[in-house]
Amino acid sequence: MTAMKKGAAAIPAAEVQAALELILASSVFVNAPRMRRLLRFLGEKAIFGAAQDASEYFIGIEVFDRDPSAYSAGKDPVVRVQVGRLREKLKTYYATLGAGSDIEILIPTGSYRPVIQRKSVVEIDSTQCGMLALHPFKCISHHQDAVHFTQGLNEELMHQLFKAFGKIIVTHSFFISGDADHESWILKDISNAGVKHLLEGSIQIDEERLRASIRLVDVSAGCIDWTEQFDRRVFFAISHQEELASSICRALKRFFCHQ
Repeated sequence: MTAMKKGAAAIPAAEVQAALELILASSVFVNAPRMRRLLRFLGEKAIFGAAQDASEYFIGIEVFDRDPSAYSAGKDPVVRVQVGRLREKLKTYYATLGAGSDIEILIPTGSYRPVIQRKSVVEIDSTQCGMLALHPFKCISHHQDAVHFTQGLNEELMHQLFKAFGKIIVTHSFFISGDADHESWILKDISNAGVKHLLEGSIQIDEERLRASIRLVDVSAGCIDWTEQFDRRVFFAISHQEELASSICRALKRFFCHQ
């Protein structure tokens, strides 16, 4: 598979495919079969390096089942209308569920070729957020795979937070006594140690999706400064731990950037 590029930075095709699947599984698209079919067609053409085949005529035949012997792109506006709707749905997705996504898949006006790019990295001053402590996320499902996924996500998130924020990250062992996995921990007075925020959350699953519910707590005030939910399709691979942790970090950066 090929890699998507923005400037000199290549995006592995596997990451693009994962991002595409997340969009298609989201509530924005799950009940829109025509939009799902159109986005999958355009996205996979781009992933496999065949975006040049996505002409209006070809899309009309392959996606909207037009008769090749009778179809005229000039007379039948189905592709133009549906691609316009797709652009709006993608805007909605990235303004809501996909706000923390690492990769954007966009359809520029006047084109049927997707632009696939990483979102711009938000730079923040570490003094804006102070010391940030991560409390291990809890799995509130009895599904054993979900428990293991949550444990792996905690490790991946600590790694990603350190990469994103540096030495302001405090490990949970610094402020938790007892067995955190069995909730017999005692929260120490971490505000006196310079910790300003505590990041906590939970993982739950049903038959169709996995949801990470995240909260950022102001330690001194005890109030919630920020909260977000990240919905993903049910899949327990390491690559999904990496993608979810990256999305959480980017959403945190955006929050602190606007403080």
